[in-house]
Amino acid sequence: MVTKVVEISLPGYNVKKKPEYMKLGKKVDKIIENNFPDGKYILRAIGSQDHKGKSLNDVAKIILETGTDKYDLDRDEVQHKEFCEFDHDMHAWSIEIKNGKLATKGNKISSFFGDIIYNFFENALGDRGYAVRIDLLLVYDVGKLRKAKIFRPEIKRDRERWGDCLYAFKDPENKKSALIGLVKIAD
Repeated sequence: MVTKVVEISLPGYNVKKKPEYMKLGKKVDKIIENNFPDGKYILRAIGSQDHKGKSLNDVAKIILETGTDKYDLDRDEVQHKEFCEFDHDMHAWSIEIKNGKLATKGNKISSFFGDIIYNFFENALGDRGYAVRIDLLLVYDVGKLRKAKIFRPEIKRDRERWGDCLYAFKDPENKKSALIGLVKIAD
């Protein structure tokens, strides 16, 4: 199966100033709705700025070749201490497109992508100390991933906090087969 690659340009979207969450969010929501059929997916959002020495296109190429942005096994992920108790491959969101529309139930912003950029602008300051411009959305087949399992079930707090957003590949030897879409968000 060939991974669908979709590109969108969002001139003016950066993290030097507070982004217009709804305006930008609705544009990307529409791209997702127009390019993926009704169904459930797992979506991972990343910023190529977290991949030192690599451009947006470099990171996109690695993802298309491997199915993941986790290519450097020596690099700890953000929030490694919180996530290390889980057998996971990624932090991501479960999404649903129903009747051609992305569900936004439970989001702070009534736009799926608007909520993502809100989190990566506002909340990333606490996680990383800097805001992140999201420029890649990885869309996965929900049937080829599973929720991560916790190594120590007695750690109830972490399971409740992270259990619904950490996923692992069902076939770790063929991660590429799980990736069905890549949305590149250029300037």
